[in-house]
Amino acid sequence: MKDVNSKNGKGRKRKKTAKDRILDILLVFFILIFIGSGGYLGYYYYMIHKGQSRAEELSDMVSSDDEFENEDYYYATAGDAEAGRPAVAMFTEIDGKMILTKYSKLYEMNKDMVGWLYIPGTLISYPVMHTPWDEEYYLRLSFDKEYSMSGTLFVSKFSDVVKPTDNVVIYGHNMKAGTMFHALLEYENEDFYKEHKTVIFNTIYGNAEYEVIAAFKTNIKEVDDTGFKYYQFFDAATPEEFNDYVMNCKNLTPYNIPTTASYGDKLITLSTCSYHTDEGRYVVVAKRVK
Repeated sequence: MKDVNSKNGKGRKRKKTAKDRILDILLVFFILIFIGSGGYLGYYYYMIHKGQSRAEELSDMVSSDDEFENEDYYYATAGDAEAGRPAVAMFTEIDGKMILTKYSKLYEMNKDMVGWLYIPGTLISYPVMHTPWDEEYYLRLSFDKEYSMSGTLFVSKFSDVVKPTDNVVIYGHNMKAGTMFHALLEYENEDFYKEHKTVIFNTIYGNAEYEVIAAFKTNIKEVDDTGFKYYQFFDAATPEEFNDYVMNCKNLTPYNIPTTASYGDKLITLSTCSYHTDEGRYVVVAKRVK
């Protein structure tokens, strides 16, 4: 009789306690979180890859300056084709504006485009948009105006690229996958700066080359904070105001950059998120040299 009871006892399932049920629920909960996180990461990197691939496609649509080397540069107008002028022109008239021909295809696709930013030796090679009526319009939109985690580089509404302000501020996301303005953070390393001094920012109206003069960490200040607000300088009322901006930028740079700028120079300020503090930003400032 003892052996039978023992056998029956082994076959009987243990009744689950309330603690067991809670543990089961937690296990299922964490499994769902794991699956959800994996799905989100997959979607995140898919969207970034999609955005980067599209940027490369757009880049392929930009004609090389080499195509114009042996041509007589001229301003193309609507009547040129009828007059039998050459098909290749450095500038083309679109809606009454003289646009660099190499950007004409992109401009016709999206007239919010004002230029192309390129830093040789990095992944940074993207169109730049300007929507002064809604500064952050492209914060989460692609060049094609579709939802994009990466967004598109855009110019501050207070900057002007037609009649250039003393400083043109350009914003872009710091994507963990290394795209968009992520490479700006590499300027923390002095050796990286030495190998990447040149920034190309061509507008749709002309080519331009810049040289880095400052690179630093900072943050967005409270409204009543009297600290240095790099994102509020666009045009200098006096030489002193311009020089103060340059001095503040260089003082925040952790290493020495010999190149500087003075009143009359034109600057671009590249800004992206940095996570060293609340509302942190990483900023690279460059002056036009060509």
